[in-house]
Amino acid sequence: MKLYGYIALVFLLVVVFLPGGTAEASGDLQTLLDERTAVLWIDGEVLGDLVIGARAQAALIYVDGKLSEATWGDQMAPDWLKTQTGYYGSRETRKKKLFIIRLKTINNFTLDHSMIRIGSHVLTPADVLTNKHYVPVGDLPAGLTADFAVVIPNAAVKGKSVSFSVGEYSTELEYPKR
Repeated sequence: MKLYGYIALVFLLVVVFLPGGTAEASGDLQTLLDERTAVLWIDGEVLGDLVIGARAQAALIYVDGKLSEATWGDQMAPDWLKTQTGYYGSRETRKKKLFIIRLKTINNFTLDHSMIRIGSHVLTPADVLTNKHYVPVGDLPAGLTADFAVVIPNAAVKGKSVSFSVGEYSTELEYPKR
């Protein structure tokens, strides 16, 4: 009878403490993601917390070992993030930095690789690691959300921050402190 009591106690402790651990891990992942993300509004005007008239939102996410480990260690991490961070440490990323570009269209939008610049490097199809069939290029419909992993040579993204531009719109991403 005591055995059943101990089993019930262990089960109760697992149920009580496990969700808190998962939420804490998700919070850590979100913090890491926020530190490594720069958001760019295309054709939009920022008024306080509102953005008016934007055609699209592009986010540049810097992927390093900490973000990759946190993503794969968190059960609640989104699938798109796990898929794209999976390239970290692969042969294709040697002597290059890995980034994820996440695009959300609000209105119809036309995108070409040559419109995207990261640091001093203009994106080419050869820089894209994600399956080419999943990369949003050409005329894109409103309401599309897509993401793709790219590698940029280290020489093009040196320093404490990197510029990110799509067409004439640009922003800066500060690398996280080590």
